[in-house]
Amino acid sequence: MYTIQTLTGKNDITLKAIAHSDLPELAILANEPAIAANLRDSFPSPSTLETATNFHSLISQGKVGHVWGIYVKDKLAGVISLIPQTDIYRHSAEIGYWLGLPYHGKGIMPVAVSLVTDYGFQELHIHRIYAGVFAYNEASKKVLMKCGYQLEAIKKQGVIKNGIMHDEHVMVRLKG
Repeated sequence: MYTIQTLTGKNDITLKAIAHSDLPELAILANEPAIAANLRDSFPSPSTLETATNFHSLISQGKVGHVWGIYVKDKLAGVISLIPQTDIYRHSAEIGYWLGLPYHGKGIMPVAVSLVTDYGFQELHIHRIYAGVFAYNEASKKVLMKCGYQLEAIKKQGVIKNGIMHDEHVMVRLKG
């Protein structure tokens, strides 16, 4: 069993292991096309209790990096992860996240991103944390910039989503 450290932030925001009892809520929150539109194709859409259960199993086995449920007042609101890289990239980790639509615009994600970024630097001794963001996802870029991330590169036509090529913005924050 893979364990994850609980991280506590302001405004009743806590990052912790996703409870098995929260899988139905996870499936409901994730089953939103607007969320899948900003994530990799490996994100299941539509989302079901079965896909949530499969994801939970991968988390428990430690196969998808460090994964936290984002909880607001002990209610699941989304997911955030930090995936340490390997080989010559072992000093880096990729951050990824999503938030259920009812929780958008409430200042939750900057708290979550800051908590995970600090954890990566302090506990995992990561030197560089980055995120690949679809060019059209202005909200995600704003969250990252609010948390000290900067635009490092633009990969022209670097991703394909729903059959359309898009630029990918690589946002990065270095330790220190």
